[in-house]
Amino acid sequence: MERKRNIDRLVAETLDSASGIEPVKTPPFFKDKVLSKMAQRNNEKEGVHYLNWLTPNYQAAILIALVTINAVALIVGVKDNKYVENVEDFAEVYGLSETDSYLYQN
Repeated sequence: MERKRNIDRLVAETLDSASGIEPVKTPPFFKDKVLSKMAQRNNEKEGVHYLNWLTPNYQAAILIALVTINAVALIVGVKDNKYVENVEDFAEVYGLSETDSYLYQN
C-alpha cells in the first residue's frame, strides 16, 4: 500500500510540474527566419549532381536504344553465320564443345 501512495504522489507531482511551465517568448520574425532557412535547405539538392539529366524519359530512351542495338547485332550476326562460328571457336578453345564433352563421358 505504501508503494501505491508513493506512486500516486509522484504522479501528482509530475502533473503539477507541468502546470508551472511558462510560454517562451521568441524574438520577432523568428518563425520567418526558421522557415526561410528550411526552404533554402530544401532548394539545395543534396546528392549526385552530375546525374540530374538522367530522368525517367531519358532512361526509357536509352533502354530502347540498347535493346534495339542488341537485337540488330544478333540478327546481323546470325544472318552472316559469323556468330555461330565464333561461338564454336570459343567453345573449342575453352573445351566446351560437344565433341569434347562426348569424349569425356566415354
